[in-house]
Amino acid sequence: MSISIHQLSVSKLLAVLKGAIILPLKTNSVGRLGRISGKLNLKNKGEITIGRNVSFHAKPFPSSISVDKQAKLTVGDNVFFNYGLDIGCTKSIRIGSNTIIGPMVNMMDTNFHPVDVEDRTRSQDIVISDNVWIGRGVLILPGVTIGHNAVIAAGSVVTRNIPANTLAGGTPAKVIREISVPNEWIRRYN
Repeated sequence: MSISIHQLSVSKLLAVLKGAIILPLKTNSVGRLGRISGKLNLKNKGEITIGRNVSFHAKPFPSSISVDKQAKLTVGDNVFFNYGLDIGCTKSIRIGSNTIIGPMVNMMDTNFHPVDVEDRTRSQDIVISDNVWIGRGVLILPGVTIGHNAVIAAGSVVTRNIPANTLAGGTPAKVIREISVPNEWIRRYN
């Protein structure tokens, strides 16, 4: 996918420039055409790998990403993050290519505090597969895998795995129905 200079608006050009300056400084690896518009608070004590053509649209509300020591956040190619994003990574979070993350989404791979004395709270991996759409205000909790092409409805709390090619929603999120996604179909281009 090539973008001509005539297709770039001033705001897009500024977002590309901001991404070209900030992302290489704050991440371990970043692909071409990373974009940041608005305020992105990026704290990296572990490892952050970001693919090509990844966009952080952090306005009107800022976004925050925190990766702890020995933790790893991996983002594929052609991923879009909307405003109000909050990622807390203490072990491992992997976000697949061609994924759309809606506004005000929160994902954390640990509960941070035990509920009671028997609670052995620990970090658990989060895996979001390729071509997934996460709706507005979704909360993704530790140990969850979301399958390829899945859609998570706005306001859902994802507490367990969601299979590929399904629409899921609710609190806790459950499969609502299967969805038809042809092979090689990509939900959105940046």
